[in-house]
Amino acid sequence: MKNLDIKNISNIFKALSEPLRLRIVRLLVNVKGGLCVCEIVDALQETQYNVSRHLSVLKDIGLVRDERNGIWVNYSLFIPSNKFEQKFLDAIKFISNKDEVDFIRLKERLKLRIKGKCVVGYQIKKEDKKNG
Repeated sequence: MKNLDIKNISNIFKALSEPLRLRIVRLLVNVKGGLCVCEIVDALQETQYNVSRHLSVLKDIGLVRDERNGIWVNYSLFIPSNKFEQKFLDAIKFISNKDEVDFIRLKERLKLRIKGKCVVGYQIKKEDKKNG
């Protein structure tokens, strides 16, 4: 995370006021090792463009980092360096997520990994998008 001054903290809260960005961070905070963009897309039933645009905002403010692995881009959360950052992530982690469809879809999607890595690509279906 960037410096802990009022402006940066305010920018983080502004970014997380957008529900899709908060949903993305909630997925990342609850999965060790990060997620591939296509796993996020499938879990949230959003377009790749939309998810990537929001991930870019989260990256710009220092909440997420990306790592390219061949054709895949994996996203993970920043590594907390102080108590405030750890408590911040803990607070997001404990936002109610029990039995929510994002996490149900993510759990199913993660079963497609091979050796802990995404190898499948997007699985979103048009009928899922309409019903999701």
